[in-house]
Amino acid sequence: MSTPGEKPQEPTQPVPGSYGEIAPGVPRYGQYAPAGWEPPQDVKDAQAANTPPSALAPAAAYPGFQGAASGAPAGVAGGPLEHLAAPKQVSLAVRLIKLAGIMQAVSAVALIFVMFVPAGKAIMVEALNTAMADNPAFTEIYADPALINTVVYMAFVLSVALSVVYFWLAAKIRRGANWARTTALVLACFSLLALLQASPVSILQVGLGVVAVIILFRSPAKEFFLAHKAAKSSIKR
Repeated sequence: MSTPGEKPQEPTQPVPGSYGEIAPGVPRYGQYAPAGWEPPQDVKDAQAANTPPSALAPAAAYPGFQGAASGAPAGVAGGPLEHLAAPKQVSLAVRLIKLAGIMQAVSAVALIFVMFVPAGKAIMVEALNTAMADNPAFTEIYADPALINTVVYMAFVLSVALSVVYFWLAAKIRRGANWARTTALVLACFSLLALLQASPVSILQVGLGVVAVIILFRSPAKEFFLAHKAAKSSIKR
């Protein structure tokens, strides 16, 4: 009650739909903090006492963990290896491999031109005769039109297959597949045989692959693949 002339006291109960004060000096829910406001020291101490995210156990250690999101492969968003991001050196190597794959695809397109355009085939035969001028046996072989068609067709199929392999390996390397890195090393070694009859294009293409492999087997790229291999082994357990 209030005596005559005294203003009635405001109700202490919060109005429905509103929020009371969290702590002295802390703005209410939905209110903007004034400029320069800082939380009280006891609030700071409480926040500092919380466990940092880096100290939390991995998701697999909690009861009820059912693995990564359905359909999410390892190493991509939603996958169990999402935190193992590829360093910039690995990204650079992947771009070099893709560039070599583009060059291989361009050579496949050029072979289509040779197969279906007589002028293109004549240019290729002339180039082969010039390159093999010191070997008459090869000159006689390349004079056979049927043999030329077979060689061009096989070269086209091989170019398409190699283009697919370049881009496939690049995608797997980007996801941290160590076997893809090893496969790229083996193919880079075999590609050095192309330098026996080197051309500017083949030198550039082989050089891109070799440089990419060197990057993949140096730090920090090699640690990236080893971390992926260890993480996959722990997940299988």
